[in-house]
Amino acid sequence: MGRHKMNAVILDQVKVRIDPALKIKPGAEFPRSLAWWQRYVPIWLDATEGDRGCIVLTPNGRSADGRVQEVTPAIARRDVRRALAWLDKQIHLDFTNALVSTDQLW
Repeated sequence: MGRHKMNAVILDQVKVRIDPALKIKPGAEFPRSLAWWQRYVPIWLDATEGDRGCIVLTPNGRSADGRVQEVTPAIARRDVRRALAWLDKQIHLDFTNALVSTDQLW
């Protein structure tokens, strides 16, 4: 993975694991719809669907206070690192094996 190309987080949502202690309603397992991902991710990330149903999270420059900034390569790298930290902090979802790439979109 080249640092200069780190502009997205790509997840194979079939590999997302839900905490086994939770009782999951039928139909709430992964993969989930793109609309669900778009509601779930923080405001500073866009969720789109990539190849083979993977979910692509890309920084968009938006902030909660309404500001929008240009996503420079440095900001993209920072926000990809923030996205990885956000994924890691999800209490009942394990994205460890679902992470396909943080490289350039494919």
